[in-house]
Amino acid sequence: MKAIKMFFLSNMIMIIIFNYIFVSTANAYSYGDPGKENFAEAYKEIDQYTKDGQWDQAFAVYENYQKEFELYFTKPKKFIEEAFDKKDRELLLKSYQAALALNIERRLHFAEESFNEYGQAKLLLAKARGTYDVLYPLAVKELGQEKADEIYKAFDDMLVSLGNPGLFGIGNQENDPETFNDNLTFIIDRISTTFPLPNNSESDGSHLTEENLGIDTSLNDESHPFWLWFTIALVIIFVLIVFIQRRKKRTS
Repeated sequence: MKAIKMFFLSNMIMIIIFNYIFVSTANAYSYGDPGKENFAEAYKEIDQYTKDGQWDQAFAVYENYQKEFELYFTKPKKFIEEAFDKKDRELLLKSYQAALALNIERRLHFAEESFNEYGQAKLLLAKARGTYDVLYPLAVKELGQEKADEIYKAFDDMLVSLGNPGLFGIGNQENDPETFNDNLTFIIDRISTTFPLPNNSESDGSHLTEENLGIDTSLNDESHPFWLWFTIALVIIFVLIVFIQRRKKRTS
């Protein structure tokens, strides 16, 4: 009976480990909710509300992200508030698009800092890509399909360049910092020039400042996916069971 239980448990754990490795390596961007950027999704609501003339509802959505604007996007913030005062829809959307471009830069900056922390860097990269998902239809209009898709390819190449530590060394792949940094520069350059602040803003308006780049409140507890910890817990339990069984055999 004990042998059957051990066989069942070991097989279950191996299936979970295989699934974790397979998902990490084969499904490049199957992030689901972890890759969804709520700050970016809010743009869609503001776009629709202002299109329907519902400015109060649009402003209520904007107010939910005051913390982000005050910390990271102070330059777009003043144009957005001016747009709400004047009910200038074009100014509002252009300014929010510039904030989304800055959000991509912010996420990639922290992904670069977390390059050797695979899970953290991967999630930050997913958040940056999730922001670009919102900008993508606009990028197609501004740049054309081919150039807009090149940005997606750069994101994919960055993900591959992170490598993969695998689980306990299984499925390990080396990282490539040079490819990561080259694609990071490419994305930021193309995004910042495609979605700049309004024309009457400062020439350096498309860049974050050193001060706010030193503040990272971006992920909180999101960098520790439940299933990864669940898998690790199962492996630890399995090791403990094997250890206890062996001790029992030695003492019997």
